[in-house]
Amino acid sequence: MATAGLYRRILPSPPAIDLASSEGKKLFTEAIHNGTMEVFFKLISYFQTQSEPAYCGLASLSMVLNALSIDPGRKWKGNLLL
Repeated sequence: MATAGLYRRILPSPPAIDLASSEGKKLFTEAIHNGTMEVFFKLISYFQTQSEPAYCGLASLSMVLNALSIDPGRKWKGNLLL
């Protein structure tokens, strides 16, 4: 007997739309033509899945910091980079 889990869970629609669906492809194409998709390409090049359900924040932070070219070896102090 299969148990409920996170794997291949159906997205609640709306608001979530599967990118591979016809509506998702239409929205993606419109966004490219409107010039509002530029950040997607920067983020997708650093895409990282979460290793555990509770680690979504860490995976997201890792993607964003990499996309912003933040050096992980650089020391931080308060709001300023040293």
